[in-house]
Amino acid sequence: MNRFKKVISSLLILSMLFAFASCTGKSDPQEITTFADTYAKCVSFLDADRILENTLPVDADIATTLKNKVTLENYEYEQAAIKSEIAKTIKYKVITDTMVIGNNKATVQIDFDIVNYKAAFKEVVGYNEAYIQALKDTTEHQTITINVNLEKQQDGRWLATADTIDKLSELYAFLDTVFTFGPNTLDLVKATSWLFSLNREYKNAREIELDLWFTDDPEVNMYYMVNKDGTNVYKSQLMKSDDIIYRATYGRFQDAAFTEDGYIKPGKYTISIYREDDLLLAEQETTVTYDDSIKPDDITEAPKGATYSIKDASFASIKSLGWWDYDGTMVADGKYCSNTHTLAFSIELMSSSEDLYYTVYYIPGDKVDMKKIDYSKPVFEKTIDEFVYLDGTAFLNFDYEPETLEVGSYVIVIAKDKSSLQTPYIQAFCKVISQSSEEFL
Repeated sequence: MNRFKKVISSLLILSMLFAFASCTGKSDPQEITTFADTYAKCVSFLDADRILENTLPVDADIATTLKNKVTLENYEYEQAAIKSEIAKTIKYKVITDTMVIGNNKATVQIDFDIVNYKAAFKEVVGYNEAYIQALKDTTEHQTITINVNLEKQQDGRWLATADTIDKLSELYAFLDTVFTFGPNTLDLVKATSWLFSLNREYKNAREIELDLWFTDDPEVNMYYMVNKDGTNVYKSQLMKSDDIIYRATYGRFQDAAFTEDGYIKPGKYTISIYREDDLLLAEQETTVTYDDSIKPDDITEAPKGATYSIKDASFASIKSLGWWDYDGTMVADGKYCSNTHTLAFSIELMSSSEDLYYTVYYIPGDKVDMKKIDYSKPVFEKTIDEFVYLDGTAFLNFDYEPETLEVGSYVIVIAKDKSSLQTPYIQAFCKVISQSSEEFL
């Protein structure tokens, strides 16, 4: 009996030595290639269970997130149909020349080829059928490289390290994208305008704003990015437009960099507005300058060349003011084309204001002499109060929208009441030229 036990013990020891030798011995490149091929196949098939089976243990939340992301049944039917077609284009190749083998560890490169769906969808209009057809028609593809780290287990199996799950995010980006259906948003774009800028430039500004105007409510989520002197400094959250206008602002609420006295630092700023599927809708550049001789208290002094004159700023705390381009037809500050429908002067407030009264006067020609204006004969008059938009900004909007705008000059006089027109708060000047805005495109 003792002799039999010794034989069994010897066999067990030999078995353990062979097992140990298999774990610590030289790894076979073919084993690694075979594993990488299996792993890549699981990834291309969106098979979360098999991806996790071939991966070292990961946090339960990470595993759940991966499963939810690759399960197409979790998406609305039309979204799932598009994502499924994109997934079908995924091909892979294990790049064996890049293989690095260490002590029971290895790294191997896998190149995934996938359709360039962003390029394919750039001009897509319609619903999922149009997207799917675009995928079938395109020849544009992209390569996404993933370096997979592997570790050999005691049982001889190779497993990918847990960080490989994070590396799949670029390949699986199409699963996070919400594809927009309906009218082509690009067809709805009417114009862009820099709010309260002088010749598309800002001087001593506390905030800049690019407005994107649509012919109809696009009913899509959008975001915008701000670039300063070649460096991206801000990316907004997704948000729908306010009816037919989308406001892309950059100031203290977007953590802009300021001078010591509270003005945006000078430079070249570009604001780019995107649909949520990353389609570029509009992009414009503006120059922000800074003059340290102008102090914050100098609000009653209008900038040189400004088309308004502040006579008394006591009625409110003013954040910014200027002419506004509702129709996309203002070719310079306060210079509107003949196809303009509305002359609009606005004041953005930092605090509440009292009700104000304003009148509009028409003067033939370019020269305006306020001393010769008959204040009793305006072409329009109205009492207004402030208007607060959905994003919380408050404005006083002085609009003039007649049936016909004559070529010539217009003056808006803003005062406390009708009896105060000759001692106004603000006088604003603009002109309507004979050319149509199409001539400037």
